[in-house]
Amino acid sequence: MKRVLIFTALLAVACFASAGVAKADSFTGLGNIVWSFENSGSDGSGGFLVTLTVDASNPTGGGSSTFDTMAVQFFSGATNATNASISSTSANTSGWSVAGFGNVNHCGTGNLPFICAKTANGITITSGVNSGIYTFVFDVTGLASAPTKGDVQALQGSLPGSDGKFAISKTIDIGPPTTTPEPASLALLGLGLAGLPFLRRRK
Repeated sequence: MKRVLIFTALLAVACFASAGVAKADSFTGLGNIVWSFENSGSDGSGGFLVTLTVDASNPTGGGSSTFDTMAVQFFSGATNATNASISSTSANTSGWSVAGFGNVNHCGTGNLPFICAKTANGITITSGVNSGIYTFVFDVTGLASAPTKGDVQALQGSLPGSDGKFAISKTIDIGPPTTTPEPASLALLGLGLAGLPFLRRRK
């Protein structure tokens, strides 16, 4: 019986570990800055939450830049999002808000599909210094289904206080939201449970 319980526990862990929340898709940009997007589910009113994580914990390349402006755009297939707002940020990221449409060089004065955000509390990213990990949750609207791709622009040399050593302009895949166990994982668990009687020793 002990063998049966151990087997059941291990099988359940294996199945549900692969069925949790969707993993973020990431891109390592200039200066070893890691940018990643992850779908975070519905906002409850027709929009979709997308988390952007900026990992500047190990910057390299000899640069130093002020991170206070970024532009994003979101797609679902060939459809662009019509708007986005910042619904929350990590505790170490304060004051960010959407300034309006446009890329980083026309922040708030440009046009879709880019949506630009700024802060008065700029973050300094310096090569060789742990500059922190920052997260932003965007509430994306105007799409019929969860975004599949996100584009981010930031830290370009044309921006005040930035030397371009960490510049990014990149489209990154966004994995589909998975907040419940997948059918395949449940089927695997079911098959494992069905085979439990065969593990018991005959008396």
